[in-house]
Amino acid sequence: MTKRNLALVVMALAACQEPTAEDAVGELGPMVFETADDDCRPNRFSGSTGSLFVGATTSGRLVVTSSLVAFWGPAREDAGTLIAGSRTDFANGTDLELILGGEPTRRCARLRSRWTDLGTDGGTRHLELKQVWQEIDVGCPEMYAHLPERDCSSTRRVRFTPMSACRLQCLTPTADDLTCGC
Repeated sequence: MTKRNLALVVMALAACQEPTAEDAVGELGPMVFETADDDCRPNRFSGSTGSLFVGATTSGRLVVTSSLVAFWGPAREDAGTLIAGSRTDFANGTDLELILGGEPTRRCARLRSRWTDLGTDGGTRHLELKQVWQEIDVGCPEMYAHLPERDCSSTRRVRFTPMSACRLQCLTPTADDLTCGC
């Protein structure tokens, strides 16, 4: 076998490997965010997000997909727009801290968030998303258009109505919606 053919075989084998990201099993369905407590300006997103995904990994980690606006909040009037689609993996009931910044020396904000699964009722799954925003720098680049105008916190309840089963790796984004591609 020539070196060229061996290189092609190695490339083909690499292309056929399973994705390294952990898969999750869950369901697609409409998700509605309802404000329970919010002192952010602008207020964090509330309302329907379209068909989105809620599931769990084999290790039990909660996986939620939502539009970026639903998770991060609306863009400020003085900033840019947000693109659609966001995959977020969370340990259920555990704080996750993110430091947002365009470069290592510049911090635009610190976000502490927590997804909690509140259980099901009559076929509807209830979740809660708590967010605490700190050290806000609204002068950060447009890629941080979702930053609130000042430090704040919000708690939102989320109603999710499962409609169809899907795996995380089969999700296909379509604007602010998702479809199951396999």
